Amino acid sequence: MADRRFVVSCLHCKRVVMVVAQVAGEELDRLRAHLLACCPNEMIGPSPGVEALLRHFRVAPPTPEPPPAA
Repeated sequence: MADRRFVVSCLHCKRVVMVVAQVAGEELDRLRAHLLACCPNEMIGPSPGVEALLRHFRVAPPTPEPPPAA
C-alpha cells in the first residue's frame, strides 16, 4: 500500500503547516503552537481536544503534480 500523506493548512493564514501521514502526538502539538502564534486571541484552551484543534485546519490529500511536458 502506498504511503498516504496529507497536507495540513491553516484556515486562518492559509499557509501549509505540515505534510504528514497521520495527525497525532507531536503533530497536534505543532498545530496547537501554530494556532497560538497565528491567532493568539483564538480561544482553544490549554489542552484542546483533537476535534476542537482540527476545526482550524484543512486536512486534504496533496494535489497531484501535472505530468511532465512531452
